[in-house]
Amino acid sequence: MSYNRIITIGILAHVDAGKTSITESLLHHSGATKSLGSVDKGSAITDGLSMEKERGISIKSSAVNFTWNDSLIQLVDTPGHIDFSAEVDRSLTILDAVILVISAKEGIQAHTLNLWESLIERKLPVLVFFNKIDRAGVDIENVFQDFQDSLNTKLFALNYPDINDPDNPKVLPFTECSNLLETTIIDRSLENLAEQDEEFLESYLEGNISELDKILLKAKQKTHPESLYGAVFGSAKLGIGIEELLDNLINLIPESNSTLEASAKVFKVNFDQKKGRLAYIKIYGGTLKNKDVIHSQQLNKDIKINQLFKPHLGELVQVNVLNPGEIGLISTSETILAGDVLGREKLDDPYAKIGKAIIGVQVEAVHDKDYQKLGEALEYLNIEDPTLDFQWFKKEKEFHLKILGPIQTEVLKDNLEQRWSIESNFLQPKVIYKETPSTSAEGYVRYWMPKPCWAIMTFLIEPGPIGSGVEFKSKVRTSEISNKYQNEVKRAIPWALKQGIKGYEVTDLSITLLEGSEHTVHSNPGDFLLATPMGIMRGLEHAGTDLLEPMYAFEIQAQQNLLGPISSDLNQMGAYINAPEFDNDFFLIRGRVSVAKAMDYSIKFNATTSGKGRLKLTLDGYQKTTTTEDKISIFKGVSPLDESQWILHMRGAFKADER
Repeated sequence: MSYNRIITIGILAHVDAGKTSITESLLHHSGATKSLGSVDKGSAITDGLSMEKERGISIKSSAVNFTWNDSLIQLVDTPGHIDFSAEVDRSLTILDAVILVISAKEGIQAHTLNLWESLIERKLPVLVFFNKIDRAGVDIENVFQDFQDSLNTKLFALNYPDINDPDNPKVLPFTECSNLLETTIIDRSLENLAEQDEEFLESYLEGNISELDKILLKAKQKTHPESLYGAVFGSAKLGIGIEELLDNLINLIPESNSTLEASAKVFKVNFDQKKGRLAYIKIYGGTLKNKDVIHSQQLNKDIKINQLFKPHLGELVQVNVLNPGEIGLISTSETILAGDVLGREKLDDPYAKIGKAIIGVQVEAVHDKDYQKLGEALEYLNIEDPTLDFQWFKKEKEFHLKILGPIQTEVLKDNLEQRWSIESNFLQPKVIYKETPSTSAEGYVRYWMPKPCWAIMTFLIEPGPIGSGVEFKSKVRTSEISNKYQNEVKRAIPWALKQGIKGYEVTDLSITLLEGSEHTVHSNPGDFLLATPMGIMRGLEHAGTDLLEPMYAFEIQAQQNLLGPISSDLNQMGAYINAPEFDNDFFLIRGRVSVAKAMDYSIKFNATTSGKGRLKLTLDGYQKTTTTEDKISIFKGVSPLDESQWILHMRGAFKADER
């Protein structure tokens, strides 16, 4: 079937704002489903995992298709909890536009702020849907205004919520709002449009605002990222405002361009019991067919596509071809990961991530017999979500993951039990520190036995400014160490810095290759790859290292009578606090606090504010912290400082991670 347009829309929101309910309502209203799926009843099509049905939240992003006005809408429902924001990050890379859902009852919430910043950075078209207008106690005018004030943006209401009769809420089209011009929602909408359009500004100032149909047309022409955003009011539960949402999705979103060559982005990978490893992709140019061969940029090799599928109402339908703009799935024997780009086109995603993993957790099998099985299951989960950064230390028989928050560990535990029948324990999460050199020092390495081998080098290790990363330079002439060997030194540095002398990644330093030599007969590239970690670790041992702890930038908004207890909490956490700002009965306070101290603060904050305060935490770099025994991590695997073991390990006499 041919379509006028193919549009990929993402639904984003803070948890419990009603994203999945809107998805189900859109599917039902467009005729894609005969009955309305329910999150509460566990019948939502996009909540396919049993864990999602049980918990009533979205954990994995999911894609469904439906048609409206001869356009194919590909809807991506994303998780709302910040612990699963890595799923949102991956979905954002393939979207043409976004429906941002705001609960009219709760208003702007903490994760909404994180999402909005990411949308602004990407300049994605956004349609705001104020959901749950049927809830008791809703102050819709205040929610509309608070959105604009909190996010420093301008809205234009495409309909108006009439909630005078709580038992019969409804919405009025903008063109029928002539007697509502004095309301905050309509008045601010007109004012916002006037600021964007000089011709309308003149009419607005003269009070000539009676032709609402022409004003609406002009507003639709002026809605685009960073200037004016369309807003629709409704209730997904009652199906109110859904048709307006559908119509405006088509009208407000510009045509997207496609590339000429076959190209696609991988935004999700999962394992199907029958079909094996499946990669969700969006086609950006050309077509893909069964048995086609296409280049994987992450793997740097050509891969063969075995089968093609399209998602359809929670099921997968096998197809022969995927066309530009379409979302589909491919099966391949290669281990491609989310974030990969297929083809030769430059489709990189340089934007900041909403969530970054700064917490580590160790996983154990409850039953010893499941040790191997647990390791293999975690490897599968790591392919589905590479941000887990799974590490299997076989010498210590330990499994380590990186996570975004405690809810994620609960879901991973459920996942292991339901998919692999493995009972597991997740130990207490720990903050992931980094290391940086305390002083300058040299590290010398002489690798010349047992022959044939030869790599002699001296490295200068120097501390760098916080946030500077890793700098490498060489003062060695190519007559002493040739380019091909110096390139191996550069290649080994990230690997050499993965674990420092306190067990953490080393950063914010300068490494200089001061002197060294190769042997015309005995040297080979592997010698310099093997020797570099020994020299650098020896230099770090001489220099000593300081620990760097991750920091949050916080933003808190709450009622003024809570300023005292909240300030007391922040002081107890050793936070850096800016002067509070006051607005009517509320205060706004910003500052910086260590992740270790604030990791669980959201629970206490919600209790203090009875769930009515707003706490936003954003990762804000690192700073030096005191070193204590409980912070130090034991080196995992073979340390380059144990030179004889390291050489045996690297030369293959034994593999420490396989013993």
